[in-house]
Amino acid sequence: MIKRFALLILFLLTPMAADTQPRIPRLGVLVPELGRSQSQAVKGFVDELKQLGYQERKNIFLETRNAKGDRGALQPAAADLAARKVDVILTTGTRATQAAKSATREIPIVFVHPADPVSLGLVKSMERSDANITGVAGLALQMTERRLAVLKEFLPNLKRVHIFYDSNNKFSRENFALAESAAEKLALQVVAHDVKSAEELKVTVRGAQFRNGDALFHVPDDLAESEADFIFDVARQKKLPTMFNEESWAIKGATAAYGPSYFEMGRQAARLAEMILKGRKAETLPIQRASRFELIVNYRTASFIGVAFSQDVLKRADKVIR
Repeated sequence: MIKRFALLILFLLTPMAADTQPRIPRLGVLVPELGRSQSQAVKGFVDELKQLGYQERKNIFLETRNAKGDRGALQPAAADLAARKVDVILTTGTRATQAAKSATREIPIVFVHPADPVSLGLVKSMERSDANITGVAGLALQMTERRLAVLKEFLPNLKRVHIFYDSNNKFSRENFALAESAAEKLALQVVAHDVKSAEELKVTVRGAQFRNGDALFHVPDDLAESEADFIFDVARQKKLPTMFNEESWAIKGATAAYGPSYFEMGRQAARLAEMILKGRKAETLPIQRASRFELIVNYRTASFIGVAFSQDVLKRADKVIR
């Protein structure tokens, strides 16, 4: 009888003991694809979590959803993370963030974004989002003038910049206008190439007349970016220097790139996520600006087109692709 009573007590106490165990947080990660920028952001996020004392499968779980370039897969993936009631969702880029916002109004969202989240309607202001969202912004447009200045510094003979952009896209037109204004401040001429399709872009790039003192300057534009490999090929043939806004473009063949470090942005996002796990509300956390910008030069491309980087430029560069 005593033995049966003891077993009963043990049975009743076991679930109570389990209930006292601390719950392990679950963080969702939603990415449109794992390109260079996305993978670096996630890597920085995970790295900083480790520095903060979180180890996957010990005191934190990560639920990663990669849409693999399929835009239609983002919304179901976001809905799945919401259904699993993760504690925080990390997103990269506009579409993933919009998908997460549509999927939940309760789960905090922390984004890593290259542009201005206010102009894109992701948040109401940099100081307070008034929603379940915060994050880290690269503010790519605000860095346009600085990127042009960097280009002029390593190309002392620079006189004109060619800009190819989609004239059908309002965002692209705004990007071009900002670059044009920035170029005027730096006493640089701008040659506008407004196109409406990939085929028109190719014809325009092939037929464009370039001369000494010219360079191609990239503004964020989906159409031009979708044909980046083609642009790099023609630029090499025509010995034309190119300046893009992210490390991934320099890796693919641009002469140089100047933009935010996605690895560091991921680390900043991890610190925001920790604040949320410790009880802060996402809407009370101001949007952070990217803390680190990097100059990447492609030495191979530069050598092929006849651009000789000075030792000062090579020393200043955060990364040199040889």
